[in-house]
Amino acid sequence: MRRVLLIRPLEDALPLAKILESKGVESLLHPLFEPRFLPLPPLKTPQALIITSKNALRALEGYEELKEIPLYVVGDQTARLAQVRGFLKVLSASGTTQELTKLILGHAHPEKGVLYHFSGEVVKGNIVHELRFRGFEAERHIVYHIQEAESLSGPLLIDLQNKDISHIMFFSPHTTTIFVKLIIKNALEKITSRMTALCLSHDVAEEAGFLEWKKIWVSPQPATQNMTGYFDEEK
Repeated sequence: MRRVLLIRPLEDALPLAKILESKGVESLLHPLFEPRFLPLPPLKTPQALIITSKNALRALEGYEELKEIPLYVVGDQTARLAQVRGFLKVLSASGTTQELTKLILGHAHPEKGVLYHFSGEVVKGNIVHELRFRGFEAERHIVYHIQEAESLSGPLLIDLQNKDISHIMFFSPHTTTIFVKLIIKNALEKITSRMTALCLSHDVAEEAGFLEWKKIWVSPQPATQNMTGYFDEEK
């Protein structure tokens, strides 16, 4: 039986578990981190908003006046979530932060106001630096931080020790590091040698590589659809 450990918050893990269930894959849900949202700063003549994670999008909840401002997002799932939440003009790069930067440069104008990048504390690349280099006024603001679990829960320890987990999904370097640190802290390194690490990108795989795995698999594109598609190939 294929059993996948999901360490994401339930808001993201539950929809993912439904997709996996449709593929005959069981999910074990053990969140190891939660976002903590921060108030937004005052915005001066915003031209557009830039979002590079779902949690940054969730930090905008309650700011109804922002929904008429163009929104640039890095991935299609975040774009769909933004549309569901009422944002009227959403542009998706459908890929990486480099592709997102190209998308912004192709649509925004240096003289039409400030580009605001809302993010967590840890980001990949420096979109704001690149935009400023190209003559744009751009600012980055941290709108959430990740509260990490300080220990593995009893139920998760049981699932690990009973060898009930065949795969683990990792979606960011930071959250992968959380799992790695807790495994090492509990001296459970040998357990992962029987599991496959499914990684959204090479950066994620690099962090997972601090443990020994049966296999490390890297998604061909940084998208959840590609991650779940792994199980269509692995029968």
